[in-house]
Amino acid sequence: MTILVLNAGSSTLKFAAFEQNDGLTLRFKDQVQGAGSQALEALFARLAREGIEARDLAGVGHRIVHGGTEFSRPVVVDDAVEAKLNALRPLAPLHQPYGLNALSAMREHAPLVPQVACFDTAFHATQPDIAARFPLPRAYFDRGYRRYGFHGLNYEHVVQALPAQTGLPLPQRLLIAHLGNGASLCAVKDGKSIATTMGYSTLDGLVMGTRPGAIDPGLILAIMKDDGLSPEQMEQVLYKESGLLALSGLSSDMKTLLDSPAPAAKAAVEAYCYWAARQAASLIAAMGGIDALVFTGGIGENAKPVRDRVVNHLSWINAFAMHIVLANEELVIARHTSILLT
Repeated sequence: MTILVLNAGSSTLKFAAFEQNDGLTLRFKDQVQGAGSQALEALFARLAREGIEARDLAGVGHRIVHGGTEFSRPVVVDDAVEAKLNALRPLAPLHQPYGLNALSAMREHAPLVPQVACFDTAFHATQPDIAARFPLPRAYFDRGYRRYGFHGLNYEHVVQALPAQTGLPLPQRLLIAHLGNGASLCAVKDGKSIATTMGYSTLDGLVMGTRPGAIDPGLILAIMKDDGLSPEQMEQVLYKESGLLALSGLSSDMKTLLDSPAPAAKAAVEAYCYWAARQAASLIAAMGGIDALVFTGGIGENAKPVRDRVVNHLSWINAFAMHIVLANEELVIARHTSILLT
């Protein structure tokens, strides 16, 4: 009984296969370059080498970035659900299409195999209105303009994995730092998300590889007016030309910047850490304190200089435990898929 997990992005298709016996055992994990049909062909070729036919899978779990306000938990996908998910494409135009395209292709290729959609926004559905609502007219909130939050599948994994890793109960006030090319923080109180740094989109919050994080909306309006930029052109600047890349003028890659002697590279790294700590203090206030901090994600797990700088910025806070938990969204998706198949 094999469960396949797919995480489709703009330039790669990540996948993992789990054997479903008494529990879930990872059989293999890999990724292929490209998107669309080319990437799926490479996936099917890899499955064939493993002796797996797509039509024989027990189920396929998909990482879908956005579940909107309706999908606050994983769901088995039928035609009606898929139609609703496609209607959410405008909420995450640079992320949502890839997951949904892979979902559609798998449903077509293996129509009898159950497909399960798991959402990066779902973990944050527990945020109270005070954290989720923007101070805009109520009509906008009712139409879905709210803080959703992202990286929820990995936050869920950290909440599940940390007690097993430490042998201790989950800390009541847990701050999780998912640091990577895309980065966010989450305040977890009593096991539930109560606030997070990403909002309506994946642009908000921390300085990221090519995204600016929190930025004055008046500045965006001014640039668009002064330079005559269209929404699409401004979107390009915000998603692809900002963040570490813009601050360093060199690279969006943290390892490259840490290894560089260039003053601008060092300044970019410091800005990444400064804003992570500054936003962390905001979430600590939301929790009424902090008992533990977890680093996860590619930078959080591997870049000790970044961890040290963030913690140093928070040294004014009374002692708290610090942990590293390896990201594992695939296991969470496989677990949800397994549960929904039983």
